[in-house]
Amino acid sequence: MQDFFLFIIYSGITLNLLLILLVINRFKKQFSNQILVFILVCLLILFLTYASSYIKSDHISAIILPLGAIIYMALGPLLLNYVQAIYSKITIQKVIKDLIPFFIGLLTFTLPSYILKDPTNEQGFNYATLIYIIPFLGSIYFIYCLYNCYKTLKKYRTTLKKDYSFTKNIDLKWFSIWVNGLVVLLIIDLICGGILFAYPSLQLVLFINLLYLTGLIWYMGYYGLNQSQVFITTQEIEKTETKVNNSSPTLIQSDEFIDLKKKIKQLFEENHIFKQQNLTLRETASTLEISDKKLSNFINQHLKTSFYDYINSYRIEHFKERIRKGDSNQLTLLAIAYDSGFNSKATFNRVFKNSEGITPLQYKKSIEKGITASNESI
Repeated sequence: MQDFFLFIIYSGITLNLLLILLVINRFKKQFSNQILVFILVCLLILFLTYASSYIKSDHISAIILPLGAIIYMALGPLLLNYVQAIYSKITIQKVIKDLIPFFIGLLTFTLPSYILKDPTNEQGFNYATLIYIIPFLGSIYFIYCLYNCYKTLKKYRTTLKKDYSFTKNIDLKWFSIWVNGLVVLLIIDLICGGILFAYPSLQLVLFINLLYLTGLIWYMGYYGLNQSQVFITTQEIEKTETKVNNSSPTLIQSDEFIDLKKKIKQLFEENHIFKQQNLTLRETASTLEISDKKLSNFINQHLKTSFYDYINSYRIEHFKERIRKGDSNQLTLLAIAYDSGFNSKATFNRVFKNSEGITPLQYKKSIEKGITASNESI
């Protein structure tokens, strides 16, 4: 069992260090990924905190434990600023401001623990109280930051649908899952902390935290090494969002409205531009020779929809038309979906179900049943 514990510990440490080096070497100039480096450092400290009782080194424990007790105060705001840095521009001053609770914990709890030999009794101040108060306050602040992460992610995804027809690789779903995982980690941490408070001899419960955190790190490693979008700042989105936020909607005159409506109809119904799988608002506007702001205003205000839903409505209709023509007799449903502009099976199934109320296969069967019934009546 001891060998298994050591394997978990060293694999977690090694992968965490590998991810830190990966981010540092490949994305030095991107502010969001500079924040990601510090997030990974916080996870490493948290991991070492849980692992300290198994490493059995008093020197490591003396360094790590006082810092690990307040690390949630740094991890929370760093996660929040990371997702905000992808969604919009933030400054180093804002990051430092959000880290003020961490710095306070560092000065009032961690540094005294390093300086004083027996911090619970020296200088007439009972630091034992802080051993429980500081981590508890850190957990509250961490929850607050995660809540704001959810709000920011929701706003980010809403913005994507205004400018992109396909959002799978840039919707930060991996980050959302990761945040959910950290919420579970916090719950496990609180439960294990309560058990240790009641039964100090049950140090084995810390291995639950350690094992779970190792899984999170491996999850991050998998997507970091195999999914390129994880460590890429979507600068194009930043530019698009900045332009939209800094400008008032461009009004469209009545004669422009008629002309633009005609051009869009030709572009979609005759040229089938919606078949481009990663079509963006900017590319569509460029083809129409208008600004992306004007096209966004036209779709949002006049058509009462988002660019994402507008494009996918054409894709769905094209798919349905090909099914009615009998193309599914020679091609799979997925092949027809790809030809219609979708580039993800999951996205296609979800969009189709939301639009039609049935699955693509059910739609195919309903068409075939209708054709059979028509032939029988003849």
